[in-house]
Amino acid sequence: MKLGLRNIYLIGMNGVGKSTIGKILANHLHWAFVDINQTIEAIYNRPLQEIFDTFGEESFKNMETTILRELSQGEHQVFASNCDSVLDTMKFETMKNSGVTIWLEASPNILIERLKKMKDFPDKDLESFIKQKLEYRNLFFQQADLRLNTDRTSPETITKKIIIALKQMP
Repeated sequence: MKLGLRNIYLIGMNGVGKSTIGKILANHLHWAFVDINQTIEAIYNRPLQEIFDTFGEESFKNMETTILRELSQGEHQVFASNCDSVLDTMKFETMKNSGVTIWLEASPNILIERLKKMKDFPDKDLESFIKQKLEYRNLFFQQADLRLNTDRTSPETITKKIIIALKQMP
């Protein structure tokens, strides 16, 4: 494992498996698992969409920044980040300075397939939504320390690949 590794941050689009893989990875490493969105929901005791609708986008982003900044001071944590976290330089720098960032990616067709199964994902034109989001976010995701594709690969296999890659990091 990388010497001095404090935290692991899983980044990527909705539907790539950040939460699923994060829980398995944390369990395997005997580390804590932190889902940023679930943490915000727990603090405010409301669903994410209600928080967003009530307080607005800017307030939500500030909540996320505060939580990430505070929790990143700890160690031995696997984070499932919000897909927009990488768009904020301060959030991304917090992640990079306190751990390893791992970009979990999936092809647009796989993301659409997975998102259609998620009950809390808004019913939109998923194809154009995904392509538009990916086009912009991929520029930021590419700055991650590691990159793994999750297409047609089990979360357990992805977890094993992450562990192998972390052991090979300087």
